[in-house]
Amino acid sequence: MHNIRYNLIEDGLSLDEVIQSVVARGPQDSPVHILNLDDVVAKHRNWREKLPRVEPFYAVKCNDDPAIIRTLIALGAGFDCASKKEIGTVLKLGGDSSKIIYAHTAKSMDSITYAKTCGINLMTFDGEIELDKIKKLHPEASLVLRIRFDSPDAVVSLGKKFGCDPEHEAPHLLKYAKSLGLAVVGISFHVGSGNTNADSFYGAIKTARSLFDFAAELDLDLNLLDIGGGFPGDHDKSIDAYAKSVNLALQRYFPIKSGVRVIAEPGTYYVASAATLVANVQSKRIIRSRPQSAITEIMYYLNDGLAGSFDWLNPRRYPPVVIPGNPQLVRSRDQFPTTLWGPTCDSTDLIASGWMMEELQIGDFLVFDDMGAYGTVLATNFNGFDKPKVLVYVTRTTWDQLKLNKHGRRLKRNGHC
Repeated sequence: MHNIRYNLIEDGLSLDEVIQSVVARGPQDSPVHILNLDDVVAKHRNWREKLPRVEPFYAVKCNDDPAIIRTLIALGAGFDCASKKEIGTVLKLGGDSSKIIYAHTAKSMDSITYAKTCGINLMTFDGEIELDKIKKLHPEASLVLRIRFDSPDAVVSLGKKFGCDPEHEAPHLLKYAKSLGLAVVGISFHVGSGNTNADSFYGAIKTARSLFDFAAELDLDLNLLDIGGGFPGDHDKSIDAYAKSVNLALQRYFPIKSGVRVIAEPGTYYVASAATLVANVQSKRIIRSRPQSAITEIMYYLNDGLAGSFDWLNPRRYPPVVIPGNPQLVRSRDQFPTTLWGPTCDSTDLIASGWMMEELQIGDFLVFDDMGAYGTVLATNFNGFDKPKVLVYVTRTTWDQLKLNKHGRRLKRNGHC
């Protein structure tokens, strides 16, 4: 696999042992992400088992690390791309243009032309002006109408920005697309990022069915249903309830005999648990109500923060695992109210506050799990601090399987349009 440094480990080596090997190198200025490709492979197999009818088109925006994309190409997954750069990344790493959906409903004219040049036909829309642009620049495109269906239990409701009203706008847009001679092939929706309501998929799929029926009255041949994202990916969260909701809805509204192809755009599901962050304590402050009085709080300054791995989409639910930088140091078991700050000069660079933790020392390592979703793609070099360094790990068995996979053998070295 080209231009990616892989750390091959023996089967059976635990994540804890990998973390210890990173810790053994000593404190570093740069935070470290341990990327476990075996976790990505396990997620893919679980998806195919639980949602056998639904083809995964990985949402590149969630984590665009080349090792992840290469792995998913080798596994035969498709890709949800939202920009020229994401499209180019997938193609250069060996992806197939026929397995990409350009899932952005407000594309620039230049990007539509680029998609056509690259042979990407499948793309979304949610308004008349977008249809006018596509008619002018890529009239052969296969179009997917995105409707609005927000879960009330999503962290991020995407319907504020994308997706048309399914009752009033959608029928009009189907008629308008037909009047332009454009090929509408399907319906898509996204229930929202961080969705905790599995049943929302059932309602969305039911709504999509009504639009398939309306399209049939217009003699439009819809044959694709895109159920978007919104699936959990943390190590302690299951997609079983989501799969049950989706499968029941498909069985009722889009049975196999309907011939409708079903895809999804999972992002967080595939990568959240694949990355573990190893951060360092670089400084600390002990807070007292007055000199010599009892400690009221201890504040620590880490080498990672909101400008790096932590973000508003990924709040911490529980304290990290602590690995002492100096194991020989005698430590108190007393716990104190704790605040963890990022390294920047921004006073909003707050990771967590209020946790009760034992006192930490300079050079201690803090291990945060479930950091694979958005932890690197949203990172910046604000204040000159380093973005997380990614170390890619994969077992020898998985490595051999990926190399032997028929998709993997066809990977290009320098793919381009």
